[in-house]
Amino acid sequence: VAGSARFGPTFSNLLQQIVAHDIPGVRISAFAVLGDLARQAPTLIEAGLPTLLSEAISSIDPMHPAVCNNSLWALGEICVRCGENAGPLTPNAADLLQNLIPLLMGNSIDIDGNPIDTPVPGIVENAAITLGRLACVNPNFVAPELGRFLLGWCDSLSKISNPTERKDAFSGFILALRANPHSIQNAGPGLSQTIGSILFAVVSWHVASNDLLEGTNVLHSNYGFQPFPGEFVELKQLLTQLLTDIKASAGQESWNQ
Repeated sequence: VAGSARFGPTFSNLLQQIVAHDIPGVRISAFAVLGDLARQAPTLIEAGLPTLLSEAISSIDPMHPAVCNNSLWALGEICVRCGENAGPLTPNAADLLQNLIPLLMGNSIDIDGNPIDTPVPGIVENAAITLGRLACVNPNFVAPELGRFLLGWCDSLSKISNPTERKDAFSGFILALRANPHSIQNAGPGLSQTIGSILFAVVSWHVASNDLLEGTNVLHSNYGFQPFPGEFVELKQLLTQLLTDIKASAGQESWNQ
């Protein structure tokens, strides 16, 4: 596209226009294209990235679930492409975080200010993935307010079925907790509950993907056990060390509860 005399000069502007289109169906496809470009041809989105990020963040709206899911996925792919280069995301990181928190905590509202009670399939998982990928770029984008949404993030992490997306989400989760370990103390009504939520998220690695996709209640039903994926040895070690450190910091009594 970039080398095309016909499409190259106008492609960036066209993409910026269609991600802001009034018709949700157009935006659904536009964000799918944006995510693919972030993966395969990131140079094509560099010039318009500030506008593309702003439009994607403004489309995080569960009232339009397909648009919301695709915008979340595209934002996550942009985070992956940024790697540790936080510069492109810095102007939008705070806004992105504030739009992710209601999805994780289940307190999204509709256009009239009414709560959206029914979870939309896939949205909380994609929110957890995008948040983790954002933290991988710079954990300080996420860490300062971690106590506000730690419990919701843990619950959403436990529902992710794709191994690669789950790895990214948990990698960011670890970085954020390391950057703000005190968030464990003020995340919920009690330290034991917070530790339990973290443990539940980690244990979900041993639940078969089919059970996660079917929404199996791990606490109150049988599920297929699987070992931690061998290709993610480093992540396993980081999670093990994280739990060891949490146990040492919390003390035996809180851990046992």
